[in-house]
Amino acid sequence: MTKAATRKVPKTTSQRTAIRNRGGRVAVRLNDTDQPIETRTEIGGKQAQRTRGTDVRERILKVALEYFGTFGFEGTSTRAIAEKAEITHTLVLYHFKSKDQLWIATVEDALKKYAHDVETIRVAAAQQSAQEALTKFIEQFVRMSAEHPQIHRLMTMESNQNTSRLEWIIEHFVRDHFNFVRDLIRRGQAEGVVRQCDPARLYYLIIGAGGTPFTLRTEYKALTGRDVFSDAEILRNIAFIYEIVFI
Repeated sequence: MTKAATRKVPKTTSQRTAIRNRGGRVAVRLNDTDQPIETRTEIGGKQAQRTRGTDVRERILKVALEYFGTFGFEGTSTRAIAEKAEITHTLVLYHFKSKDQLWIATVEDALKKYAHDVETIRVAAAQQSAQEALTKFIEQFVRMSAEHPQIHRLMTMESNQNTSRLEWIIEHFVRDHFNFVRDLIRRGQAEGVVRQCDPARLYYLIIGAGGTPFTLRTEYKALTGRDVFSDAEILRNIAFIYEIVFI
């Protein structure tokens, strides 16, 4: 058997393209970073699968926020969410296991950016006046309410019931949120820039004025002739809350 008959052919495409004839001999340049075609296909398949899984999860959470905010927990079913998201009911349960876990994931997903922004305001508040920090908080809250009006609806419905879901959201989001803003109001009152009143009541006035108009969009438009979600109206509502809060 000749040497030509016994030489091994490289397995990968890149290795085969590295073959060069040099005076009747075969020179092969190997690339250590090359992966077998099967491996590259497997990795690509896993990445595509993860991407599809993320897309499906986001679709479920988007529909869940709409439904929980509109129909409440009891009035929402995972089957209805699956139908609206145009996926199978099995996929909803695969990603979230139960309606309770889906509710928690929905609230966390809707509030994660807002919670991060409020934490940023809280950290910066130590080096700022109460008025500056409270001004930033009010703007952030109004803009979050405009972006996710379903959150205000969801919170309103849960607050009318003594459920484990209400306890969960209070302990994970609302209590620290309330304490931070209440204490900021107290500091502003001590600095003489915030009107004197019960800080807790003023907190709920800010929350109500900042959130309710967006949950009553149709009524607001019918009575005022204005679109509460327009940039101009959002800015006017922020300015109006400033007028109420600050002296």
